Amino acid sequence: GSGEELYECPMCSLTCTDIQILEEHVDLHLEEQSFSEGGNRRDLELAQQLQTAEAKWQRSEEEKREKEEFKKLQRQYGLDNSGGYKQQSFEYHKRKADMMESLAFGIDDGKTKTSGVIEALCKYYQKENKDVRHVWLSAGVDHFHSSWGDRGWGCGYRNFQMLLSSLLQNSLYNDCLGDTTLIPSIPKIQTMIEDAWREGFDPQGASHFNNRLHGSKAWIGACEIYSLLTSLRIKCQIIDFHKPTGPMCTHPRLFEWVLRYYSTDNEGGAKVVCTSKPPIYLQHQGHSCTVVGIEEKKNKTLCLLLFDPGCPAQEMQKLLKQNSDGSSPKLLRRFVGSLKEKQYQIVAVDGVLSLEEKAACCHASQVLTSEKIP
Repeated sequence: GSGEELYECPMCSLTCTDIQILEEHVDLHLEEQSFSEGGNRRDLELAQQLQTAEAKWQRSEEEKREKEEFKKLQRQYGLDNSGGYKQQSFEYHKRKADMMESLAFGIDDGKTKTSGVIEALCKYYQKENKDVRHVWLSAGVDHFHSSWGDRGWGCGYRNFQMLLSSLLQNSLYNDCLGDTTLIPSIPKIQTMIEDAWREGFDPQGASHFNNRLHGSKAWIGACEIYSLLTSLRIKCQIIDFHKPTGPMCTHPRLFEWVLRYYSTDNEGGAKVVCTSKPPIYLQHQGHSCTVVGIEEKKNKTLCLLLFDPGCPAQEMQKLLKQNSDGSSPKLLRRFVGSLKEKQYQIVAVDGVLSLEEKAACCHASQVLTSEKIP
């Protein structure tokens, strides 16, 4: 009614009295439409990319499955370059024959043994590792690793073999080990433990195994090692670290005990001390190792050196090479933060028992088998 000229939006029928306002309004419509179309296009492109990636992954997984199935068929029919059925059968029967020979004579075949590591470590520390203030090493000891016949359960026996290999090199124990001049096989060690039980050592432990170990895959621990050593008139003790003594479930007192064991009577200014002390048997739930030394860093932190039966010979043999990159002992090192099991036990050797002392230890083991560390 005012006589003003009106302008209608062709897209939403909005009426304006100013042509410029109408143009701006229409531009907004066009921008919105363009954005909407672009967003839909981007969504479509993303969906296509995801679909393509999914298809590619499925093809990859299918190829992996086909390759695995093919490898299984190759192994089954002796086409995997492993010698075929005849060679595999020969290797199986050879292993069986070797095991039967070992069982017959009660002597370890030495195929899992690595010698000379302690000597190599002594040379290494004398030349390398500037961050080490002192290091104490046990007497010479051979490393024995678990084989295909005892993998998963034989660590206790392998650690006894390590400890025995050191004692056999020490004339102090000649009288105790007169009948044991070579490293016994695992079945022979089982028989030796049964003999210790029959003498009266650790009746509670013997009852746990129904007085029989030979021919089984039963795990053994610190109490069985103690009984066996004491039955041989080897003086030893079990120390039980039955709870953590440091933050984050650590056991600094265990490290301090090992330091005292190796450093007592071996103190001085030398950086590297090769002691005459036997290695230490170290047990925790499910596994055991052999302590062969301890490092004291310049910042006073301590680090155990362990022989682990789970470490294969090819890895241990690398320690025999004199590398200058400082990587060699990494395989053996365990810092305080590395040992976080709830409980640890150690068996430490310290001399020879008389017959009277052996009888007293046998009686005591029937009552109490471990000393508690508070």
